[in-house]
Amino acid sequence: MPFNLPRRNTSAHGPRRTYRQPAMLVPGIILAVACVVFFVLIIVDSGFSKPQQFCWPLAGLLLIWIVFLRPCVQLSQAGVVMRNLVRDVRAGWPALDLVEQRWNLKIYNAAGKGYGSWAITSQRPRRVNRRTGMHAGPGIGEIDLEDPTGSVMGARPGSAAGVAAAIRTGQEDYEGAVGRDPSVRAKDEFVVEPAWAPIAALVLAVILVVVALVA
Repeated sequence: MPFNLPRRNTSAHGPRRTYRQPAMLVPGIILAVACVVFFVLIIVDSGFSKPQQFCWPLAGLLLIWIVFLRPCVQLSQAGVVMRNLVRDVRAGWPALDLVEQRWNLKIYNAAGKGYGSWAITSQRPRRVNRRTGMHAGPGIGEIDLEDPTGSVMGARPGSAAGVAAAIRTGQEDYEGAVGRDPSVRAKDEFVVEPAWAPIAALVLAVILVVVALVA
């Protein structure tokens, strides 16, 4: 592996990091479970005698995947991939010019064009312990001699500030890796393209809703 990606929470280094916010992921899982329960209730109530009734939970599952579960930001050896609702942004490390975190995570190309993330938004920082860099409690870490029990504000995992920091660390590690071994250089590309899988899922969801209404 050319270089180590920054740690996410307490997980070990690896070839890829995927970031989502609990505020998106948890409601998505809950709604998906509700759709499955609805699906089961239809089977219990009427079996498969009215197949059009299954259109509603199926359409719901597709929309939940598009809106809540699929969007994310991924870091890899090649660069950054930002998966939004119906569009993906793929930026190689050399092509990534600027990272912004004011309202949501936003990455810019060399031309100054920025693209925001649907999945990663800004969040209020949390108070962390200076000694450990984690929530207050026992641990091993550097102690602030002036205020050993003090605390500072830190970025929440999955927040725009946290993911932006991880991307900047990835850029630094990439540049160091290229300095040691030029053969690990990633592609200098910044690609914005339609996400055909969610587009197809969205079309299918609309068809299912129309079938359920007219049947």
